[in-house]
Amino acid sequence: MDFNDSVRFAAVSDSSGNLLWNSQRDGVSNIVPIEKTKATMSRSRGEWDDAASAVDDIGNGLYSITSYAKIKRITIPLSDGKMLFISVNNKPMKNAKNTSYGHLVEMGEILSIVEFVESQNF
Repeated sequence: MDFNDSVRFAAVSDSSGNLLWNSQRDGVSNIVPIEKTKATMSRSRGEWDDAASAVDDIGNGLYSITSYAKIKRITIPLSDGKMLFISVNNKPMKNAKNTSYGHLVEMGEILSIVEFVESQNF
């Protein structure tokens, strides 16, 4: 969580979608209950597995971002079939004139979380 202030929640799942580790930012309450988050992670794992059929055409997947009004969810495939799931704030941009789709996710900082997670051997 130290890598980026907008990160609310991070978790690692195995190749079957089972939760191996999770962490939540201090002082932040869940928007989505953990059981629903686990179900989302399991579905995301399946989507990554389905996308693997296109690897020869488009290459390996790097990450996926799904944006909602309140949060963005980022999934990142890890080694050994594991997956990193991150939830970040989606606060409106200050200079938006009308509709704002929220801050851009700083993927360089987010991907530094991958290095940390890979080093932990979850």
